[in-house]
Amino acid sequence: MKTYRGIVRVRKSDILLDAGGVEVKLDGNYEELAPLDGLQTTIAGEQEGAVIRNATPASEAESVAIQDPFEPIIAAIASQQDRLRTIEGVFGVRPGISTTSSDDVVKPVIVVVTNPAETFNADAVPSTISGIPVEIRPATPLELTAGLLPLAAWADTAAGDVAEAVPPIGYVPPKTTEVALVEMDVHNITCHVGPDAGWITLKPFLEGTTRSLTVAMYEFYATHIIDTVTRLGKETTDKLNMILQVSANDKQIQQTLKDSWGTRLDFAKASVSGPNRIFNNSYHTKVAVRDSKSFWLSSGNWSPNSQPAIQPGNEQSLFRLGNREWHVIIDNEPMAQMYEKFIKYDMRMARKAGESEVAAVMPDLLIPQSLDEAEAVFLQPKPFLPKTFATTGEPVRVKPLMSPDNYAPEILNLIQRAQLSIYLQFSYIRQPSTGDFDAIISAIAEKMAAGLDVRILVGSSQQADHSELLIGKRGWKREQFRMQSSKLHNKGVLVDGNIAVVGSNNWSSDGTQFNRDTSLVFFSRPIAQYYTEVFLFDWTNLSRPINKGTGITPVIAPESGPTPLGMVRIPWQAWFDE
Repeated sequence: MKTYRGIVRVRKSDILLDAGGVEVKLDGNYEELAPLDGLQTTIAGEQEGAVIRNATPASEAESVAIQDPFEPIIAAIASQQDRLRTIEGVFGVRPGISTTSSDDVVKPVIVVVTNPAETFNADAVPSTISGIPVEIRPATPLELTAGLLPLAAWADTAAGDVAEAVPPIGYVPPKTTEVALVEMDVHNITCHVGPDAGWITLKPFLEGTTRSLTVAMYEFYATHIIDTVTRLGKETTDKLNMILQVSANDKQIQQTLKDSWGTRLDFAKASVSGPNRIFNNSYHTKVAVRDSKSFWLSSGNWSPNSQPAIQPGNEQSLFRLGNREWHVIIDNEPMAQMYEKFIKYDMRMARKAGESEVAAVMPDLLIPQSLDEAEAVFLQPKPFLPKTFATTGEPVRVKPLMSPDNYAPEILNLIQRAQLSIYLQFSYIRQPSTGDFDAIISAIAEKMAAGLDVRILVGSSQQADHSELLIGKRGWKREQFRMQSSKLHNKGVLVDGNIAVVGSNNWSSDGTQFNRDTSLVFFSRPIAQYYTEVFLFDWTNLSRPINKGTGITPVIAPESGPTPLGMVRIPWQAWFDE
């Protein structure tokens, strides 16, 4: 028999052991365990996954309730934050995890966040408050624009307790007699990744259109893609159907397309704002259906970062030239028509709801001129080339997922059923969480605690306080959680080496439940291994420990004036891409 220490929690008919935010079920005598509710206890038994079998109190069970290690930090911040914010240059104060502790040690600290654009005197901030260490960190552009997590998000292990209520969106799924998400057996699946082979695969797909192109997109402003699509309009008699979340980057695209496609263009602006909005804040899908027979689906927008036009001779530094994206092209008429019907349904619903407001223009950023030189130290041995699966023989089972429809519960089911490994690669993972997404966050912690090979990569859009809350309060292990140093925009999931999820769903409450996104689940070991090779390349060569402060952080550029020496001005989307 082994022993396990934690706080006993009685939850309805179940009794759980809370070990630092990770909860496992206790399978034992209810009457013997229930009186220990809220007490720090040593339990004897044998763990099987998320259950401790034959659980009994060990002889040294304690009778003193344990204190949440963040409780004194929250109390200290609550009493001192008003005073600290009066110090010039202080942007905010929050709980956090020390960047100097080892991966297996979670050392809570008070984090004073400063505004890099303001004068700041570090001597004005004490090194400790109520005996708690204080760390000073500059605010990132994301923190300056989006703010820090509220203190209440740290006040309970279940961050979902402080999440916002379900947003009042107007989405109603189409009637199943019109179109439904149907799992299918599929042949001819071409897998490819960006930046290595994104545009060189998408371009001939678009140029192969002979009758119609139906597109759902979040961003569309890459000049080379605009040129290709407008040329189709000028040189063919095809029809173009498109729904787009129009932003400041692509607010002229409707007129540009109308000039080349004329009356053969059917264009709708997605409904993502206002009281009658269909989706909460993003129409984030990236799908193009060609001739109602085949379709392209991706994590990446039609933007310069997601679909870079790469010239020959850059094979050893491809990762510097665009985002890591996962894409797929499928030649399957029933599934292509399913997506086409969903897109046209969204277009009709958007017109009924009325136009949304154009998103605000984000500021430019400044990055060190030496950044490209630093990234180029690593040489990529070879590009990751496209590969087509199931051209003959057995088909691949493919399940389509959409939000708000079915993404969150289906992903939760995949995570809960994982037996060996879970690899996640996302632009970001947001907190607090609500609903099924909150359950997904807990399920990841449970799989880490159970000893599965869990590896998580996030990109530059990840906010530090969200990462530290996941580690400090939700039970995620820091050594299994890394930040990609190259550009990352992917939204991929790999389970047990034989399931791959490719698509556009960000991991946030909105991205999994309340915005329009779509992903595909491939029940195929060869396809999963294709994407696993790319994931492990990124994990091994292009990532660094999360919460270690060793990366390069851009700063917000001034609205006018010259660019400082040694710095380069870049658009917001070049660094923080949705």
